[in-house]
Amino acid sequence: MNPSSVLNPAPRALWLAAAVALGLALAGAAGSAHADTSEAAEIAAVSKATITPLAALAKAEQHTGGHAYGLGLEVARHGTWYEVQMNVRNRPMVARIDPHSGAFLGISPARGEDRNGAHTLDGRRIDLGMAIRAAETTSHGRAMEAGPEGHGATAHWDVDVVQAGGRLAHLSINADTGAVTPAPRGEWD
Repeated sequence: MNPSSVLNPAPRALWLAAAVALGLALAGAAGSAHADTSEAAEIAAVSKATITPLAALAKAEQHTGGHAYGLGLEVARHGTWYEVQMNVRNRPMVARIDPHSGAFLGISPARGEDRNGAHTLDGRRIDLGMAIRAAETTSHGRAMEAGPEGHGATAHWDVDVVQAGGRLAHLSINADTGAVTPAPRGEWD
C-alpha cells in the first residue's frame, strides 16, 4: 500500500473547515463593506437634506391620509428620497418624499421588511413623530432611520440619529413613556 494514498481524514476535515470558515469570513467582510459604504452615503445624505425627517413624515401623512410607522433616507444610483412606511386604510404602503424639495414622489404597496411593524405599536402613547423628535433632541442630531422594534410589552421605537461629525447614535424610545436609551447592539442596522 502506498502511504501517500492513505489520507488521514482528521487533518483533511480541518483543512476543509478552515477553508469554509475563511470563505464565510471573506463573504461577510464584503457584505459589511457594502453596508458600511451604503450607511456612509445615507449619513452624508442626511446632512445635505433640506427637508427634515419630521417634515417628510408630516408630508407623507398629509398626502396619503395614512399613519406612519417607519422612516428611512434611501440613497440609490438614481436619486435620494425619504421612504415613509405608512398604514393607509389598513394597508402597508411606502410613500416617497424628496429630501430637498419636500415634494411627494409617490406611494406603492410595502414589500418585504417595509411591511413589518404596521401594527406593532398601535394604541401606544408615543407615535413615530414623537419618537423621532425625542431621539433628535436627546442626541442633538437628525434621524436617518426609525421604526418599531420588538413585540408585545417590550416593543419600542428604534431610531438611528446622525450626530455631529457623522457619528451614528442608535436609540430606543419607550412607546409608552417616551424615555430614550441606547439601543441594544443587536438592534443596530
